[in-house]
Amino acid sequence: MSGGSSHLPDGTTGSRAVYDLILRDATIVTSSGRLVADVAIADGRIAYVGPRPPRRSRDEIQAIGKFLIPGVIDTAVQFDPSGDPGIWYSESRAAVTGGVTTVLCLPDGHQPVVDVDSARRRIELAAGSSWCHFGLWAAARAGRSQATHEASSSGLTLGTLAHVDGNGSDADGIEAKELSEFLDCHGVLGVQLEPTDVLDEGFEQHGLLFDILGRTRDCNHNVHLVHLSTAAELQMLDPVRGDLPLTAGVTPHHLFLSRESEDGRVRTRPPVRPEHDRRTLWTAMKRGRLDCIASDHHASPGDNGSSIGVPGVELLFPLMLSAVKYGRLSLELLVSLCCESPARIFGLERKGRIVRGADADLVLFSEGEVARVVERSLLSCAGWSPYLDREAAPKPDMVIVAGEIVAQCGQVTTESPTGTVVTRD
Repeated sequence: MSGGSSHLPDGTTGSRAVYDLILRDATIVTSSGRLVADVAIADGRIAYVGPRPPRRSRDEIQAIGKFLIPGVIDTAVQFDPSGDPGIWYSESRAAVTGGVTTVLCLPDGHQPVVDVDSARRRIELAAGSSWCHFGLWAAARAGRSQATHEASSSGLTLGTLAHVDGNGSDADGIEAKELSEFLDCHGVLGVQLEPTDVLDEGFEQHGLLFDILGRTRDCNHNVHLVHLSTAAELQMLDPVRGDLPLTAGVTPHHLFLSRESEDGRVRTRPPVRPEHDRRTLWTAMKRGRLDCIASDHHASPGDNGSSIGVPGVELLFPLMLSAVKYGRLSLELLVSLCCESPARIFGLERKGRIVRGADADLVLFSEGEVARVVERSLLSCAGWSPYLDREAAPKPDMVIVAGEIVAQCGQVTTESPTGTVVTRD
């Protein structure tokens, strides 16, 4: 009889092979329900999900009574405003403590991502500095569609983001009629509507969103409306949802903040809206009319009121989990919005799921507790938050990136970042 290795049920071989980690009796949450099971990890992937793994592990964690979900995917962050890798280091470090294991970096900054060379520069900047996995948006710029197409076809970018301007006042934006130039780009075509002062008057008057919807109807390209913020937008989308290859996202600051509550202190793009719009967004989310949540994180100082953007990546999951406690959405819907739908929209096939072969990016947490957000608990270099003194759930008990425990209870537990770039096949 041969003394060689044997083929094991999870696809690995070796007579003495072991898992790297087993999470015992975790309550796995998906959009369709809950399951109590063991989850085994090997070589950065999920190797087994079931009642009892077929072999032993180097390490085990008792997760009975705790919830386990895929790592949160934040599809809009700005970690590279100035080309300083130290900012990417600090902001991605803050992200993983809050349960975010993958981010998509917005294309703007000191050297915008508009072609193959600029995409490679940003990947080189982030490599070795990112605690979470990362992918890139490319910027849609007038007259640069061919360069953007080359970046997307090479797999370096996951989507192309267009700031669509209704009157040509945005130097970095394009007009709706120019969107067709970017439909050949691989991946998602993201659309953010500008200018915000026109949007306040309602979409029926200027027809910008109507124009975009018409162009979407004429193609079969996935279009993602980034950062919806008004009831008027939702009213126009309702009749066509399901008929078009169209998805829509929302930010925490449009869900939790309003003009009435902030009195102009928070400047975002699009701006914080009136209370009526904020409440409408919550209703739309609960009814399945929104697809994902993204922080739109900017590590902007909040001292002089001149900077646009707010820090929010590390509180994205805690804020939404507090909404679960107060009945604004279910835990299953939270997993759909923060994990499953972002992975599906951007074609991240090995993320957003807890199944054999998926990447072992996981978040383990307890449900039910909330506490006031305090400044000392925040790690972003922004040094402030619009959510200070608001209620949020504690940061997760444990965050796992590529099979390695990187954070526990809001504290980083490894010595160096291990995040890698996420590219399309």
